[in-house]
Amino acid sequence: MKSKTVIITGANSGIGKAAARRIAAQGHRVVLACRNPERALAAAHEIEGDCIVARIDLSSRRSIQDFTDWAHRELDGIDVLINHAADFDLYSGRREMTPDGFERIWFTNHLGPVLLTDRLLDMLVAARQGRVLNVSSAGLFMHPFLTVNLKDPMFNHRPFSAAKAYYQSKLAQAMHAQWLAQQLSGTMTTANCICAGNVRIDLDRFPELPQWKKNLYAIKALFAIAPEQLAETYARAALDLEVRNLTGKQLGYPFKEKPFSAYEKDPLCIEQVMNLTYRQLGILPSISFEPAESLR
Repeated sequence: MKSKTVIITGANSGIGKAAARRIAAQGHRVVLACRNPERALAAAHEIEGDCIVARIDLSSRRSIQDFTDWAHRELDGIDVLINHAADFDLYSGRREMTPDGFERIWFTNHLGPVLLTDRLLDMLVAARQGRVLNVSSAGLFMHPFLTVNLKDPMFNHRPFSAAKAYYQSKLAQAMHAQWLAQQLSGTMTTANCICAGNVRIDLDRFPELPQWKKNLYAIKALFAIAPEQLAETYARAALDLEVRNLTGKQLGYPFKEKPFSAYEKDPLCIEQVMNLTYRQLGILPSISFEPAESLR
């Protein structure tokens, strides 16, 4: 198999790091695209294989632009983009804004990955068989009536909830994967979503967490899988030949297809969310925008 170049955001720990290790072990180059270069360098030293460290802060538009400029300048090509990094402190009670004036969770978990993907699509489409992987959450089943609030996705005029903000962003990422798959039809590039279940978190990464939050995460960990287990799904979705034609789908652990909810796969809802997304980013998609009817 020809060596591929795989970008993984947030690959300095947990699932991202485990996925990077698996992919590098198969002889592929991995770009650890992380907010903290020191932690990423430490992770790269632990991973045996071809690893490159590059800085990206998905809460910053400028950082995303700098990273994509670097990628076009320094990388020969990109075969796979895994949008793994996310802001996931579900117990935060504060609404925080990015330097660009966006609610942090919405931008970091959705708008930022969409902008990153859009700016790298030319390289992904130019690859022999490019792949984009977004990450959703199995925790959405606990919020069956949640939708993307088209009028107020950033909680400007409603009470802030970190959990609702997080799961809203994950809904949007699942919808982005399906929309992108449709836009990429006719190319060799695919777009899919990985549904992340309850995975153990390294609490040492969050020394500032109050003890009650650590206790909650510790209880969740009793029923969680190891990061290495879900990393297998990441690696197979990124590399396996048998899924090279799979697009617009959702994969979970163990490695199998999982259905989207009725809301997530509704063509009109997808169109509305992606219209909102690009309007907030203030750009036009770098690929053709199809009407809702074509998504049916």
